[in-house]
Amino acid sequence: MRGDLATATMAARRPHHFHRGTKNKMKRSIDRILTTHVGSLIRPQPLQEFLRAKQASKPFDPQAYDNCLTQSVADIVRRQAEAGIDVISDGEFGKSISWSQYVLERLSGFERRPVKPGGNPFQRGADRERFAEFYAELDAHEEVATRTDSVCVGPITYTGQAELQRDIENFKAALNGVQVEEAFLPVAAPASVIPDRKNEYYKSDEECLIAIGAAMRTEYKMIVDAGFLLQLDDARAAVTYDRMVPPASFADYRKWVDMHMEVLNHAIEGLPPDRIRYHVCWGAGRARTPPTCRSRTSWISS
Repeated sequence: MRGDLATATMAARRPHHFHRGTKNKMKRSIDRILTTHVGSLIRPQPLQEFLRAKQASKPFDPQAYDNCLTQSVADIVRRQAEAGIDVISDGEFGKSISWSQYVLERLSGFERRPVKPGGNPFQRGADRERFAEFYAELDAHEEVATRTDSVCVGPITYTGQAELQRDIENFKAALNGVQVEEAFLPVAAPASVIPDRKNEYYKSDEECLIAIGAAMRTEYKMIVDAGFLLQLDDARAAVTYDRMVPPASFADYRKWVDMHMEVLNHAIEGLPPDRIRYHVCWGAGRARTPPTCRSRTSWISS
């Protein structure tokens, strides 16, 4: 029976070769429900070994890394198509840090410093206070992934054109011959770019944020111009509530969101709205997500 259902489902998909172009509007679930996902997928082991070497600043073979990355993207694109996913990504395989910290390799003006004892922002928040026993056990078995501060010490400009173009070309090559409806590239929204960054250059944190939004516009436009859907990942839009309230109020949080949404809107001004996806998630670490947190993202979307 499962085989019959799978056959019927694949027949109903009516797949076609992916066609790129900024004039195309985002596909909608009109005849059937189109399937997609949030973007990031598990890196294969050979690629992980290169990424660990890069993160630890250890020597590696750049050509071998490029070959591995190209092949890994081709494989994950093919597997998504074979699984019947309609709107696919490159798995975010080209990002050598995390979904938000990767921008450190694409923006000028930042330097990384060891976090001072007790000053790691990833070890603070309402969830950690509410589930202190759980996090104490977790931290005893696993180190916190982020252990450095990212400090703005100079003007912020976009310098990642070559790296992004590599990802675009790898994705385009991988899409040749597969049958999907559309393809998207997920990148960080301004609020989620290098979260918990420190500012030592601009007159205010707001001025620093505005500079980030202006710089990231280059990335956003390159993706749209390449014919892909642009997905803006913005987990920080929700997670910041956990970091702010308490001691701040919900009104303070709304003011914070308003400012970041204004910067985001400036960053995507003039780009076709129907080529943009906005993704907000609430992970709450690995602890149980309290019911009171679930309503916060609904306000953002309104």
